[in-house]
Amino acid sequence: MGVDLVIPSWYDVLGVDDDATTDEIRAAWQESVAGLDPTDRRFKQRNRAAEVLLDPERRAAHDADLAAQDAIDDADDDTDGEDVAATSAAAAVSLDKSTARPVRPASDTTSGSRPQLLVTVGLAVLALVLAVATVVSLVAGGGSTTAGSAGSAGLPDSREIQAARKAAETAIGPVLSFDYRNLDKSREAATSFMTPRYAEVYEQNFAGFIQDNAPTTKTIVTAQVVKSGIVRTGKDRVDVLVFVNRPTRNASGDKVSRDQVTVRMLDVDGSWLVDCLITSPGGTC
Repeated sequence: MGVDLVIPSWYDVLGVDDDATTDEIRAAWQESVAGLDPTDRRFKQRNRAAEVLLDPERRAAHDADLAAQDAIDDADDDTDGEDVAATSAAAAVSLDKSTARPVRPASDTTSGSRPQLLVTVGLAVLALVLAVATVVSLVAGGGSTTAGSAGSAGLPDSREIQAARKAAETAIGPVLSFDYRNLDKSREAATSFMTPRYAEVYEQNFAGFIQDNAPTTKTIVTAQVVKSGIVRTGKDRVDVLVFVNRPTRNASGDKVSRDQVTVRMLDVDGSWLVDCLITSPGGTC
């Protein structure tokens, strides 16, 4: 007999029941991605699960796919000698390729445990930029999210998350940019978006590196936001992953750097300010 080529449902990915509420799904998603690097396959897959299950229409379509798969599984149980692997493969081929929806794993009648997680080709090659962009629309103020639901648990609600993301997008340009022709103006513009604690750290680095070297090399850096998304949230805190293009001009020529930075935004008296920049995978503040 062949082996079932199936993968868990999105409910299985987040570890929630089929009848889980929006708040339960959101809480499970936030817990499941906490501490994961944004480039980690599990981070991408769990974001994808949240994207589907937090959208009422896509969740309904997903539930319909699961019901259809259950019907196929029931038919398999009643058919003697049928190749189960072939049936599973046929069901996988019938999936809507535009959404790469998973199918519910059949029960393991030998051990009662769930089958190992297998990822569809579409998910395996899903670009991080796309994962970030789609999840933002749901987690940061889109879909059927109830404003204030996260706040009731001590976390920023959807409106606050969206405000933090926008503040990070606004801040990252000045924070990562400077012009050798007017470094004082560059420094003042950057620190205006920072918490007092981080402004001190920034000014020390600015004085020790940029202020000493930029005039000699005649360097101008202009950071431009490409995409952003939410990495994780905490009390009065939102971590925003920002993809940035940094055109740089100096005496040796022009070039463009493409970077990703996790910006920790802190709610300070109602304003979202930069409190840390994480520039390397797995880095911390």
